Order: sequence, then structure tokens, then C-alpha cells
Amino acid sequence: MDRTLSRSGFSIGLMALVVAVLVLPVGLAALVFPTPLYDTRELVAWGRHFPLLTPVHPPVMVWVGGAVDWLFGPSGTAIVFVNQICLAVGLGYLYATLRLLVDRAMAAYILALAATSFYVVFGPLSWALNADILQLTSWPAVLYHFLRGRSTDRWLHWILLGVWTAIAALTKYNAAVLFIGMAAGVLVLPAFRACLRRPGLYVAALVGALLFLPHVIAALRYGTTIAYGERHFTGFGSIEDTARRLGLLVAGYLPLLLPGAIVLAIAVARRMVVWRVPRLAQISDDLRFVVIVNVTMFVVLLVLIAVFGLEYIARYGAPFAELAVLALAPLFTWNEARRDLAVRQTVQSLGALYAVLAVGVSAIYLFFASHSGLQEPTAQAARIMLADWNSKYTCGPGYFLGDRQTVYGIGIAAGPDGDSMTINFIPKARWFDATKLESNGAVLVYTLPQAPADFAAAFPDLKMSDEKRISVSVLRTHSGKTKEYFYRLVAPKACGG
Repeated sequence: MDRTLSRSGFSIGLMALVVAVLVLPVGLAALVFPTPLYDTRELVAWGRHFPLLTPVHPPVMVWVGGAVDWLFGPSGTAIVFVNQICLAVGLGYLYATLRLLVDRAMAAYILALAATSFYVVFGPLSWALNADILQLTSWPAVLYHFLRGRSTDRWLHWILLGVWTAIAALTKYNAAVLFIGMAAGVLVLPAFRACLRRPGLYVAALVGALLFLPHVIAALRYGTTIAYGERHFTGFGSIEDTARRLGLLVAGYLPLLLPGAIVLAIAVARRMVVWRVPRLAQISDDLRFVVIVNVTMFVVLLVLIAVFGLEYIARYGAPFAELAVLALAPLFTWNEARRDLAVRQTVQSLGALYAVLAVGVSAIYLFFASHSGLQEPTAQAARIMLADWNSKYTCGPGYFLGDRQTVYGIGIAAGPDGDSMTINFIPKARWFDATKLESNGAVLVYTLPQAPADFAAAFPDLKMSDEKRISVSVLRTHSGKTKEYFYRLVAPKACGG
């Protein structure tokens, strides 16, 4: 019989499974995939300036990327490690909230199913350290501290609610959908309307507003993140296009929910778990609130898509699916006589599955294939370009400029002083210094052929060298694949060759 950790509800095997799937991406990054993904390179490059405003999203993901870079350098393994810590924090809050809704053993089991979904382990979240993963950290934290603040009225929960609310809003503006859902729950349920008479809720709002205010001022002044968000609303389209977007809304829930649903369906079929809809009189106020939040969020998304033409992408669904776990978990209870067997077989099955997948993925990408992003030889290419630059100039380069898929990897690998930017984002990056570019020059690095023309249009007075091409072997694979880069040098005016 698998021993149970009495206070948490986790069996030793279940806890080991959760820890293993959190550590697995870190191990794969260290052994097989050492290079940060494209989005991660960008947020590291921008994070070196710790901006209040970015050309696209609010700044939390950029701040986290900059902090990781400052502590560890642009290491793909370090980035995945911090990414998994953030994910573990979110899962911890998810478990704590589940404990308010179901018994501890079921809370542990549902948490393990969420943690072992393919979306979390092999999907983009475990490799990107972007806004998507950080939402999985902040959203359950917001909900948990609100529920605990209501039930205990402790100042710690109200203050942390304000802090996490600001973090959620500074991560991605779609946190507003969560806040609307929570507001609906407060207004509908009498037990929650009582919060409106408590000072703690207003202190939480004040803390969140004060932390969010500097970004709001910057956004209203320069408008880059607001304009980026507005571009996602294209207005009402054809019926077919609206149906496509609504289909993506539903699909966004599946990667995180479907794997666990399959496991639960098997457990129900084998009479290890009982599926039942609780009677209305048995539903706690907390569960009523969670259900209202989820239903309201889904309705808001429906309206945004169908009425306002939100261009929805399935990966946006991750935080909504995570909170849906809370609403769905109370539908399941244990057949106590078969609980230990269910947990043990789940651990054995999922453990064996991920062990086979990890070995298979490692073998494929070490010997037979290569990954264009996670095995890209950015540091090696950066050294070659810097050696060429240093053979000609005694200062600089001030910047690495180019196309988005190429420039950030080279720029962050060039060293802690490497400053990189996509040419098209230069007008939106408040920290870009044209004087620095003119004085210290730049390396224009690209794989897309239009980059030199874009640079010439943006800086017609700065001359580029002739195009150079290098070919570098892809990392950690014996497939023999190489990566080609093209680059040009923009001579600095502060020093000569």
C-alpha cells in the first residue's frame, strides 16, 4: 500500500510524480535543449532595461527574465528552472484552493493530474517563461487569497490579494476577465457581498492600484501596450470566422483539462472514483463563488469574441482552464475501498509514460533530429560575430539589430552588455538610444532577407558593410544539421577600425 502524507493528502508516489514532472523539463534543458526559446530571448533582452512598458505586453515577464539573466546569465537551463519554480508556486496555490473545495486526498490527486498534463510538461509553458506561465502562477493566488480573506478577514490575505492582483494585471491585461468574474461572484452571493463592508477588501484594492499605477501612467503616456492589445480586436467578422474563434476558445481548455479527464474517466469506469453532481444544498459558498467566476469568465470571452471580434488563440486558455479545474474537481469523490489502488496505478502509468517520452525525446533530438530554437547555436554564432567586430573596431557594438527570430538569441549571448532589438520594435522601445547606435555602431544579424532594407529605411544615414554568412553546427545533436546566419557591421563613429 502506498503510504499517504497525512496532512497533505499526497501519497509518497503521487508527490514523487509531481516533483518528477516539474524537474523533467529542467533535465531535458540541461542535457538536450540548452538554448532559450524565441519569446524568452526577447524578454531577457528587454529585461536588461527593467522597463515599465514594453512594445507588447505589460512588464512582469520582462522583469522576471531580466532577473534570471542578472543572476544566471542567458542560460536556457536556468530559465526553465525558474519557470518550473513559478509553475510550482501556481500549483501550490491551486492545491491550497482545492483544499477549500474537496477533501485533501482528492485535492492532491486532481492537482497531480493538472501538473502532469502534456500541456504543462511538454507544451510551451515549461520552456518559455512568458506571460502564459506567469498567469498560471498569479491567477490561483488571487483567487485563493480572496477566498481566505473573506473567510478569515486576516490582513495578510488581503494584502497578498492586492499584491497578486497587481502581478496578474502587470502580467497580461486579460486578468481583467478574472476580476470581472470575481466581481460577479461578489455581487451574486450574499455571503460574499459582506466583503463590501470590510476594510480589508479596500486595502487590497489600494495595494493593487498603487503597484499597478506606475505602469498605467507609462501606458497612457506612450500607449504601446494599449495599442498592441487593441490590435487583437478586429470587429465582427463572418459567421465562419466567428465560429473558428469560438472553436479556439473551447480548444484552449483542452490541453490542460483533457489528459486528466481521460484518467478520471478510466477511474470512474473502473469504480475507483465516483462521479456525481452535488446537491445544491450541499454546495459551499466557496464552490458557488468558483463556479460563478468560471461561468462569468467564459461568458465574457464569448462576448469579446462574438461581439467585439477578439482574435482568440487557443494558448490563451491556460489560466482559464486552470481555474476550471477548481469548478470541476467537486464532481468527483473517492470509492474509499479502491482509492489506494487508483492512486498507485495512476502514479505507475503516468510515471512510465513520462519516462518513455523523456527517453524517446532525448534519443530523437540527440541523434536523429534537431530543434530549430532549443538547440540553436546562438552563443557560438555571437562569438564569431564579436571576433569579427573586435578585429576592426576598439569600441562597441552598441546594439545587435535584426529580425525577431534571430537577433535576440545572438544579442543576449554576446554578454551582459549585449543590447538587442528587433528593427520594427525600435520606435516602441522607450529605452532605445539612437545616439548609442550612432556612436558605438551595431551588428545587423538576420535570417530574413528584408532585414537590411528595414534597417536602411529606419536609419538612412548609417552605412552597412557587405553581407557576411556563417554556418554553425546545431547544439547537442549528432544529426549534422547546421544553422546559417547573415550579418553586416554598422561602423561606430566613436572609434575607428
